[in-house]
Amino acid sequence: MQNNTILVIEDNQLNMKLVRGLLSIGKYQVLEAVDAEIGIRMAKEQKPDLILMDIQLPGMDGLTATRIMKSDPELNGIPVIALTSFAMQGDEEKALETGCDCYISKPIDTKAFLKTINRFFNKTESINESRKETVCNAKILIVDDEPINVKLLAAKLAREKFETFKAYGGKESLEKAVSVCPDLILLDIMMPDMNGYEVTRRIKSNPEISHIPIILLTALSGSEDKIKGLEAGAEEFLTKPVNTVELLARINSMLQLKQYREQLAIRTESEENFSKTSHKEEAIREEKDLFRVLLVDDDKRDIRLIQSYLHGQPYEIIVAGNGDNVISLAIREKIDLILLDILLPGLDGFEVCRRLKKMDETRDIQIILITCLKDLESKIKGTETGADDFIVKPINGRHLRARIMVLLKQKAYLDKLRSHYEIALNSAIKDGLTGLYNQTYFKNFLELEVKRSTRQKYPTALIMIDLDDFKYYNDTLGHLAGDRIIREVARIIKKTVREIDLPARYGGEEFAVALPYADKKSAFNIAKRIQKAIQSYDFPDETVSPLGKITVSMGIALCPSSAVTTEELIEKADSMLYKAKKEGKNRVCAFD
Repeated sequence: MQNNTILVIEDNQLNMKLVRGLLSIGKYQVLEAVDAEIGIRMAKEQKPDLILMDIQLPGMDGLTATRIMKSDPELNGIPVIALTSFAMQGDEEKALETGCDCYISKPIDTKAFLKTINRFFNKTESINESRKETVCNAKILIVDDEPINVKLLAAKLAREKFETFKAYGGKESLEKAVSVCPDLILLDIMMPDMNGYEVTRRIKSNPEISHIPIILLTALSGSEDKIKGLEAGAEEFLTKPVNTVELLARINSMLQLKQYREQLAIRTESEENFSKTSHKEEAIREEKDLFRVLLVDDDKRDIRLIQSYLHGQPYEIIVAGNGDNVISLAIREKIDLILLDILLPGLDGFEVCRRLKKMDETRDIQIILITCLKDLESKIKGTETGADDFIVKPINGRHLRARIMVLLKQKAYLDKLRSHYEIALNSAIKDGLTGLYNQTYFKNFLELEVKRSTRQKYPTALIMIDLDDFKYYNDTLGHLAGDRIIREVARIIKKTVREIDLPARYGGEEFAVALPYADKKSAFNIAKRIQKAIQSYDFPDETVSPLGKITVSMGIALCPSSAVTTEELIEKADSMLYKAKKEGKNRVCAFD
């Protein structure tokens, strides 16, 4: 496959050398121009796939050059990424208004640079790919009394395939929150008719919309303002000018939390309906009396200060002085949240965070990075490693306590969801051989999920899975060997799907997986991962298989695009499964 071509328009030779080296690592072909006039001419002649445009150029500046390109029918389809110094306040807004498609600040963050470039060519990273999927076409309400601010945010989010709605004041935002029922609200604080604090309080006091996550956006930078927002009920708080990378990281984090909350509610309702009993609402935290917070810092004075701030809080504090033993300590002590200093002896905070978020046993632990570094690059790097929040020293005690309580609430939802996911309430809803939910429970759950899907206009996918030639295994190896194969296949499926997905043993050698929020592409990708994981697994005695390996056939159907009832969804997924069998087995077929 031919490498993509990128035109770099940059007059600083050191910057050009750095960009050239990074793009070569990404396997891109590089064209170079030292000023805007040469760059425009090369763009017309070479037709690059993307342009990196320095804003501060000799002669014609980069913004003027971008306007010329975007007004030229031959060039306006080429994406332009602006390159400029972060110190130039307002440059991002100017670049986006001019027509630039993205913005990279100098000095260039070498780690984040290629991620930004790769987004324009659908190059994605594989870390935890099987466990995380972006919310499909999530609805985001943008609230700001300045129309230009709303326009800029909407432009950023549209590129990420979010559906955006707009409100230009507090009262209008309350009406839109009810009528649209968005998945997330980006809410400005300083508005003339009703400020963001009051809007947040009213939303959180309304049972119909209180579940919607809120990210407050403001030019205010004081700790007291942030504390007021969090105490009003907001989940996050970002200071203007908002960095795009950080904004998207926070949005995806909040959307994922909303998925967890909704799935917890559906699974609880499903279990109550199935058991035909009514239960009073349980406290979200029931496994143990106290949360456990791990404080990791090599400075004893900072440790004592933070301990004084957290004295009397409803959680246990455990202390560690370096990053080397944090992972084993987190597993052994069943930690819920980690206050993690970045500058540590041995493993630094970034590396500790990265390792914790990669491991199944520790990925749900909430992590707050704490550092004296004030630069935005460190903050963005922290969110890229999976950190859930970031606090800069000197620490404000009220702010720290507020952030900890917000994140412990998130951890409680995750724990409850994982508990519902892994442990059936009783043997009546649990398959004894595989430990998965049984068919009766699965259908009850799917019924509720289909109703939610049709009501909220979100896709829900169903995958039906059947072992190929299973009768041959039983006849040749015996039923005990067949049972071992079924158990292993169930374990592989459960490990491969996302946390919010619900796998079940549908009957015999057949399995089913419900995929909330998954469109056709996402469902197909998950099915292919299941297929690959099973085919690559080393089963005992699998050489007896007619295909040489144990394989599965799968059928996919979606609600509401191809089915609006549970029966119709199962019927169409089954028909695709039979089609996969007829076409030669070991394949995935999806309903068009």
